[in-house]
Amino acid sequence: MDFGHDPIKRLFFKLYWPTLTGMLTMAAYQLADGIIVGYVVGTKALAGISMSFPVLFTAVSLAMLIGIGSSMTAAIKLGEKQSEAANRIFHYSCSLSLLISIILASVLLAFIDTWINLLGASADIQIYLKEYLTFWAIFLPALFIRFSFSFFINNDKAPHISRNANIISSIVNVLLDLLFVLGFEWGLKGAAVATGLSQALAVIYMGYHFYLGKNSLSFAGYKFKVRDHEQKRILGLGFPLFISEISGALAFAWLNKAVIYQGGSEAGAALATINFTLFFVMKFLVGTAFSAQPVFGFNYGANNHQRVEELLNFSLKFVFMVGALAYLLIYLLSGQIVILFNVVNPEEAALATQALLLFYPATAFMGANLLLGAYFQSLEKVKTAANLGLIRGFVLVAVFLMLLPEFFGLTGVWLAIPLAELLTFLIALPLIFPKKKQLLV
Repeated sequence: MDFGHDPIKRLFFKLYWPTLTGMLTMAAYQLADGIIVGYVVGTKALAGISMSFPVLFTAVSLAMLIGIGSSMTAAIKLGEKQSEAANRIFHYSCSLSLLISIILASVLLAFIDTWINLLGASADIQIYLKEYLTFWAIFLPALFIRFSFSFFINNDKAPHISRNANIISSIVNVLLDLLFVLGFEWGLKGAAVATGLSQALAVIYMGYHFYLGKNSLSFAGYKFKVRDHEQKRILGLGFPLFISEISGALAFAWLNKAVIYQGGSEAGAALATINFTLFFVMKFLVGTAFSAQPVFGFNYGANNHQRVEELLNFSLKFVFMVGALAYLLIYLLSGQIVILFNVVNPEEAALATQALLLFYPATAFMGANLLLGAYFQSLEKVKTAANLGLIRGFVLVAVFLMLLPEFFGLTGVWLAIPLAELLTFLIALPLIFPKKKQLLV
């Protein structure tokens, strides 16, 4: 696999299919979590997991700040043929991920009741939310290290390792879900522990790849350190995605509160249905950005600007095709999807079906915005990427959630995020064309 010379389409799919396969297996166990919890524990428990998503997104945003920033810097170094520097950055990423995750887990557990109140869950959902977050937080270091390993494995031209790790951990997660939730009757504690143990297994599997050190990156000479002379560049490259993800976490926190305020706890099942299906659909879109990112970074570092441009054009067309197909399937199968999560109460089912149909029209724009974020970051256009992430996940969602429910009630709530994604893409369009002209000069 040659990032600098292989045909762009062939190179993209060499990265995309293993990445997508691994991510889909992750989505499968997330869906399995929702299905098992929905049937065994109930829809209130399902809503409890769903309302934990802002905290989950916050953790993921920090993990991606470190993992993406480090891996992008490493990709540029590899493009510049500085493999030793790339390996040093990999070591730094592992150390910083471990430190930040331990601090975050400690803060979350120490102030768990405060976080529960901030998430806005109704009284009948709070008990489930607290149970899930408490046991989920224990395994945060595994989540952080898994993200770091996943990004660097693509840079190390071994996406099949990440794919295999995701498949193995997903199968184990589902089996542990059945054992802990259904067999031992541990409820949401069982679901959280199952997820945590499967994350740890993925870390061990991917870690063995770096232990062998057959490609550019390895654990050879590893020392725990949380400072590096490239850290400003690393954190700068990771910052836009951090802003995007943390804004997304706030957006979903506001969405949670708006849904419960407008629709009561009966709308919690609709929110959970959106969140769990979104985990699945987003894998196709996120996979595009993750597959393009190392190629963007490598060719930027190697001054192959024409290849960067070619990849952007192709991947944008691809992500729009995927988004359109995803909405078509949601439109055709919304009723079956609702039943899948044991949402059988007529009022809850009607709300969930409506939510799916209103929320997903802008799926393609979600994917395009993720891809453009990876593009601007890889070219070290940090301010552009950060501003778009802030507008997309924070400013526009806040404005739409304040205005639309006043006129359209719960319908306005479901439309807020799709409209924010669409408008962000329209804002980004004028920024893409000048970049193209610069690259082609």
